[in-house]
Amino acid sequence: MELSSTQLRVGEAIIDLLAREYGVDVVFGIPGVHNIELYRGLHRSGVRAVSPRHEQGAGFMADGWSIVTGRPGVCVLISGPGITNVMTPIAQAYHDSRAMFVLASTTPTNALGKSFGPLHDLPDQATLVRSICAFSETVTDVTQLPALIERAWNVFTSARPRPVHIAIPMDVLEQSCEPFTRVQTSVNRPTPDAQDINDAIEILNSAINPVIIAGGGAIDASAQLVALAETLDAPVLLTGNAKGVVASSHRLCASNCLVFGRVQRDVEAADVVIVIGSELSDTDLYNKGRALNFAGKVVRIDIDHEQLTRRTAPTIGLVGDAAQTLQAIISGLKPRALNDGETRARVWREHARTKTNKTFVPWLTAIETELPANAIVALDSTQLGYSAHWWLPAVQSRSWLAPYGFGTLGCALPMAIGASVAAPSRPVLVIAGDGGWLFTVAEMAAAVDMKSNIVFVLWDNHGYEQIRESFDDVNAPQIGVDISSHDPVMIARGFGWTANEVTSPEQFSKLLRAAFVSPGPQFIRVLVK
Repeated sequence: MELSSTQLRVGEAIIDLLAREYGVDVVFGIPGVHNIELYRGLHRSGVRAVSPRHEQGAGFMADGWSIVTGRPGVCVLISGPGITNVMTPIAQAYHDSRAMFVLASTTPTNALGKSFGPLHDLPDQATLVRSICAFSETVTDVTQLPALIERAWNVFTSARPRPVHIAIPMDVLEQSCEPFTRVQTSVNRPTPDAQDINDAIEILNSAINPVIIAGGGAIDASAQLVALAETLDAPVLLTGNAKGVVASSHRLCASNCLVFGRVQRDVEAADVVIVIGSELSDTDLYNKGRALNFAGKVVRIDIDHEQLTRRTAPTIGLVGDAAQTLQAIISGLKPRALNDGETRARVWREHARTKTNKTFVPWLTAIETELPANAIVALDSTQLGYSAHWWLPAVQSRSWLAPYGFGTLGCALPMAIGASVAAPSRPVLVIAGDGGWLFTVAEMAAAVDMKSNIVFVLWDNHGYEQIRESFDDVNAPQIGVDISSHDPVMIARGFGWTANEVTSPEQFSKLLRAAFVSPGPQFIRVLVK
């Protein structure tokens, strides 16, 4: 193809626009015949391309990177299996309200929807993933691309974050075009009605035993949340996606204890509860679909106006950004004398520790002791990880990665790799089970390629122990739960990791201490007897 001195291929022009106008400097994906033009653009623009071993890994890496940076994670993928492989992490990002930009090729325009069997053909790629995206489009007219990319970034920065997918036919990616110009649109985050703010202030000023529940929507409102809690002398309960928004060491931080029935009953009895950026979902409450039944008044803050009408109707609903809305509220509050906020927070934290399975306590204590203050933690769906949610500390937001809403297996390792790309100077801890680890074990190779500072703790209970217990709970015969990786330490070493095995918390503590100051990825198998 002959190009003029100013022209680019469409694939190059897309990456050029993303790098030049949106600050994209790293993408996650696997190159293939169908997306070469996008990779040509990555090379031209100097954007770093991180290569996982599977597209599922690319999506989870982008998600982990996004959590740590606060920016949309970008995936560059091939058509067909590239998209079907990445749908699990897209769904996870959708469920937990995170920004992900999925840019993929699709079959040539003359084959779209024809179903005559071209390579990587799907009946309708964009429609396939539309239900787990803010929007999903197939673009055959290149002039539409700048406006669609701007629309995506408006979702990421001005609304409830969700993934976006744009599919571009191979032949369109190869076309020539002039460099794209950004289609700048002015979109602001919603702001609450002034009267609603005043009503909320009045409710909070009259509160006797207020409680604050903060979710993932408060992830960038740490200063405002702390100021609110201290002004009201109110304990702060955090959902998993908000862990670290208030430091675990803060006297009013009640940690991630909302899953406990005793704590829920105390919250339901409070005269005022303020809920910030949370669905109050089943995964936040772990109470089998029973919504909280608040006896007192409820103030809810959420950037998504539809969320305020779901499940728990508030006394006052404020549609807006958490930080901005909290700042407006704080300006009208009257400082309260110290009451029992610190006591309630401490009682709830202690209750959670008392209820923690004693099998896990010495191992969690070892991790708590050795965990560096600036560490990032990535958890998989595994028993030790479940208890880690309320046991382990977090001193800052965007340091805690877990599959809260979607609850998938295998995400912790690739999310940790994405986090390590985002913050290469910070240690990253992974906790995963021997079953879930195998879902994405191939990404151990990617971690070695990138010299990631990851310490991987494998909780090896010889299969799907949580599922075994679930079978027992309903008196069903256990089937399919006894799986094995046979020799995880040898597998890890084969991928180039430093790997060891422990059977006691004392051994574990020593190895952890050494692992956190050792270069390259470190693997510790905890063999559960």
